[in-house]
This record gives sequence, C-alpha cells and structure tokens, in this order.
Amino acid sequence: MKKSILFYSLFTILYSLTSNVFGQTIKVHEGTNTTSYNTQLVDSITFDEVNLLPDGIPCTTTIEIDAHWCALGTSITYLNDYDKQGRFEKGYMDRTLDQLHFRKMTNQGVSGGCIKSAYDKVIKADYYTIEHGINDWGQFTPVGTFDDYLNKTNNGSFAYWYRMVIDRIFSVNPKAKVVLCTPRKAYNFSGYLPAHCMGDLNGIYLADYVNIIRQIAEYEGFPLADFYAECGGQRDLARMSMDSALHPNDEGYQMMANVLIPALRKVIVK
Repeated sequence: MKKSILFYSLFTILYSLTSNVFGQTIKVHEGTNTTSYNTQLVDSITFDEVNLLPDGIPCTTTIEIDAHWCALGTSITYLNDYDKQGRFEKGYMDRTLDQLHFRKMTNQGVSGGCIKSAYDKVIKADYYTIEHGINDWGQFTPVGTFDDYLNKTNNGSFAYWYRMVIDRIFSVNPKAKVVLCTPRKAYNFSGYLPAHCMGDLNGIYLADYVNIIRQIAEYEGFPLADFYAECGGQRDLARMSMDSALHPNDEGYQMMANVLIPALRKVIVK
C-alpha cells in the first residue's frame, strides 16, 4: 500500500522540476537524520510551511507576519480598497495578503499619482512596496539618470523623486524593509498612453523608468517585483485589464500578486 508523507518545516527537500521529479528515491534531511523513501511507494507529499517551496511554486499556506505593510503606488494600488464600481474581486495587495498575512496593511496609493506624490504618503511602517512609473510616463515626468538618484540632483526627474521617497522611508524607519516594483505594461487608455505598450510619449519609453527602478534596486540591494517583465504584454494586456489597457482585472491583479509575493518573502523577518 502506498503511503503519504508529511514534511515538516525543519526538513530540507531535494527537488527537481524535470519529468523525473525525484528520481528513484526521496531523501529527507532533519538535523543529522536522513530518511529515504522509494518513490514507487509514495502516494502524495504534503508541505506544512510555505517557505519550504522555492520561489515561483504556488502555495496557499498563509504566513502570519506581525508587522505593518505600507503600499505606495498609483491607482493600480489605490483601487485595491477604493474601487466603487465592483469591477474586480481583489487587488494585488489583498491577493498578497492571502498568503502573507501582515498584521496591518495601509493603502497609500494615489489615483493618477506620479512618484512625487508618494513622498507625502510615506507613513511609519515595517515594510514598504513602491509601485510607480506608469503615470510618470503618461504625464511626461523627465526620467533623469541614475546619477540623479545617487547625487539627489534636484531637477524634478523621476530618478530624483525616487531618491527622495526612499530617503523619506528610512527617515521614518531606519530599519524599513523595501521592495521596489516596476510598472506593469499598459497602453491606450483613451489616448493617455501610446497605442502600443512599447511605444513612446514625446520620445520617452516606459522602459526608461523601468531601467532606473532596476538600477536603484540593484544599488540598494532591494528585492524587485518586476511587473513590467512578468505581468503581461501587448498580446494579453487587454484580456487582463478592466479597460484598454491600464488597470488590471482579477487575472491581471493575480499575476501581480504572484510576482510580488516571492519578492516580499525575501525580506520578511520572522
């Protein structure tokens, strides 16, 4: 008779995502003890801790986090709590909270907001996420350079204001944990954006803002939730949006949560 195995949180599991997932045996290590199981006799495997799973493998287990999460962002963030039209079931933050159950989450998104708007929205919290860039593109905020971020060059650029927001966060909590988010691709929205998600506005591309965010994340050692790279493109954005094609629907928000969860998990302190 086949048996089911329950792996507890102290186990280290050797895994592979190939067609021979575990080969002929499964070896489970707990402290100095090792137990081998013949795969032909194993019916199922149950994990009791989400952090046993590598990034990218879905898990529905909830982690309780005794901490406060402040979400800074655009209307894509704002609508998580303030959609009055019932156009979707859950935003990306609520979907993230389904797995990472923070004691408190404060939505500091600004509808139509650019990165500059986040400065006055910074409150004291333990964890911060920053979702900005799409409105800076739509409203022609100068991109600036990474040197503008490094030197705090007061030129009104996206890079400068990103530095100001980061500095503001650490001024209210020097031990803050920060995750940066690149903007999700978008297009059209009644002419607010180009007809193509890779198009330009006055010679500025959304990727220009994305590249600044990626440089900041690398420089500061912040995890990156790369919505731009991983949350849809021209072919499927309309299907994953409530409109054409800026604000996510349930499918679009779930994809964002799938990208944000592993990034947040990298900085969660238990």
